[in-house]
Amino acid sequence: MVTPAARPAAGVTATLLGPPSSGDSGRPRITWYGAGRTELSTASLTNWSAKVAGLLCDELGGAAGEVVAVRTTPSWQTVPLLLGAWWAGMTVTDQDDPAALATFVDEGDDAASDEVFVVSGHPLGAPSMRVQAHQRDFSGAVLPQGDRFAPRGPGPGADSAAVRTASGATSVAELLQLARRAAERIGPGGRVLSVIDLTLPDGVSAGLLGALAADGSLVQVGSGLAAQAGRLAAVARDERVTASLGVDVPGVPRVDRCTER
Repeated sequence: MVTPAARPAAGVTATLLGPPSSGDSGRPRITWYGAGRTELSTASLTNWSAKVAGLLCDELGGAAGEVVAVRTTPSWQTVPLLLGAWWAGMTVTDQDDPAALATFVDEGDDAASDEVFVVSGHPLGAPSMRVQAHQRDFSGAVLPQGDRFAPRGPGPGADSAAVRTASGATSVAELLQLARRAAERIGPGGRVLSVIDLTLPDGVSAGLLGALAADGSLVQVGSGLAAQAGRLAAVARDERVTASLGVDVPGVPRVDRCTER
C-alpha cells in the first residue's frame, strides 16, 4: 500500500491497477448493473483506461497536471474515464471548467470547455445518438485509441492534485490513502457490492478504488435496482459478493464508508 509520504511511480491508476494487471487478466474487476449488466475483466478495464489516456494525451495533446471534467451520470464508462485521466497524470473535476482539457457529459448536456465528449452510458458502449455540432461522441473517439499506454515523463508527485471539487483539492497521496482505508475493510481479494454513487473523492475511493487497492472487484448497482431488496439479494448471491457498501444485504457483511481524512 502507498503511504501519504510516498511518491507513486505513475499516480493513482498505475499504483492501483498496475498490480492486478500483472495477475489473472480475465478476472472480473468491474460488474455494473444499470440499464443492463456490463462486466470488465482486468484486461478490459486496463485497455479501456489506456484508450482514455491515449485520447487525452495523444489526440488532444494533454499533459500531466491538466484538468479533465467528468460530469456524466455514473455508468461503467465512468470508471475508465477516471482511471484513464489519472493514468495520464491529470486532475479530475466534477465542475464545469472552461479551461479543462476535455469535459465528458451526458446526452443533452453541454460544457464550457473547447472539447466536449458525449457519453452514452450504454451497457455495450454504443455511440451516443444526440451529439451537438461542436461535440464529439465518446465511443467513436475512444475506440480507435491504442490498448496500451505509457505515461510521458515521471508520474505526478504525491502532493499533486488528483481530484478537484467545489470543496477543494484531494492529492494523489490523499486519494490513495482513502483507497487503502477502504481496502482494509473490504479485505484482500474482496468482491464488494456497492450502491454508493461514484462521487469525487469519497464515493470513488470507498468503492472503486478501494476494491482495486484490495486486489478485489466491484459490483456497482444503480439506484433502480438498489431499491428492490429481493433483486439486490439475488445479485449479491449470483455475483458471490463478500461485502456490501451503502446497503444491507442479508448474509453479507456491510462495509462502512472508510473515507475519513
